Amino acid sequence: MEIFSQINDYYNKIFDFIPAQYRVIIAVVVIAVLAISIFKFLRRNFIWIIIVILLLPATWPALKLIWEKIISLASN
Repeated sequence: MEIFSQINDYYNKIFDFIPAQYRVIIAVVVIAVLAISIFKFLRRNFIWIIIVILLLPATWPALKLIWEKIISLASN
């Protein structure tokens, strides 16, 4: 969470140099660019996101077994 506070601090420092009447316009543009970027990312990687969501629960038993094997080898 520290990185978000640093980003927010930099954002506020930059906004101190900008006149008040332009701050809302710039904030809307930044939010729009972020929203468009996230939308493009999700649209481009939609199939991979679905595959990860579907296959992630299936990996839990395998990861649990691997962890148990590592613990048993480490205890010997």
